[in-house]
Amino acid sequence: MVGRNSGVRRTWEYIGHHVIHYSDLFLLCEQDRNDPECEPPFIANLLPHELYGMISFILKRMREIDTEAMELQRQAKVQQGLIPLQYRGRELQYFRMRLPKTSHHRSTELYNAEFINDTDDGYDTCQGVFVTLERALGFLFREIGFRFGLPPAKFVERILKLYPEYEPLIQRNIEAGRLSRSQETSLTSEASSSGPVLNLHLSDEERSALFQELGRFFSREDHEPLMQLLRGGTAERKLFFKANQNRLVEVFRRLHYHRRLFSTQTHLRNWICHSFTYQSKSGVAPMNANTVWDILTKAKGEPSSRSRICRFDWLPYKTQTVRSRHS
Repeated sequence: MVGRNSGVRRTWEYIGHHVIHYSDLFLLCEQDRNDPECEPPFIANLLPHELYGMISFILKRMREIDTEAMELQRQAKVQQGLIPLQYRGRELQYFRMRLPKTSHHRSTELYNAEFINDTDDGYDTCQGVFVTLERALGFLFREIGFRFGLPPAKFVERILKLYPEYEPLIQRNIEAGRLSRSQETSLTSEASSSGPVLNLHLSDEERSALFQELGRFFSREDHEPLMQLLRGGTAERKLFFKANQNRLVEVFRRLHYHRRLFSTQTHLRNWICHSFTYQSKSGVAPMNANTVWDILTKAKGEPSSRSRICRFDWLPYKTQTVRSRHS
């Protein structure tokens, strides 16, 4: 392997760049290490120098985008152009949104990964590309943290020297990646004693709408604990969903692929099975973990369009074919 010869320090960057250019990090890194039904994530099989090269590749691409955005910003100042009030304090983001994706960006899977919702501002611009790069950077630093706790000091010193403008972002990712395998196991076991929780990224209006729609399928005494679950808390008992389990699971599948929650599919499955029962043909039944998994990951057994619930403009349904085409 290249990683064992003396030329590694001269070649790791090139190798990492090559690897990441042809990688779809969303599809390859979202896998949960602890899920026996999944293959290990792609980056788990990479050598350290490949990970370091991928990080430098991302930082270099981020700088290219920001260089173009700063040139637009400079031109706007000369021409005394106005920046919308909502972008005051984050002007660079505004100018990234004014840079459309080019054929160069569309030619690599990395830039087209689903790290940003296609309904979000800037999805088809360099802002969408930048968000994708930021998320990929987080994946890579977490992998390094999982293996070693911290990246090598010489590597950190080098990237901070090369990319000083991204020092806060780099340091945040290093800290986020400090969680070792043993620490992760410890935290997982602690969390499981009180039950998994779900962090939904919804506005107050969206959360209220979701609660109102789901509430129709729960008894009145379950409404308060249901809202507690939707706010990221836990319930003292499982809540009874008065319909087929696939109707409930499909809602959370939609929330997942629209990036309204940022948990792994394994965590989401465990949360659903821990939090709910449902109305089966024979009466009240626990959620079937295999069925829940098939719906979440393959859309297998999801409800028909007539049975689908929680139909909101901000949460549109996408077929598996459409989702695969956009991946």
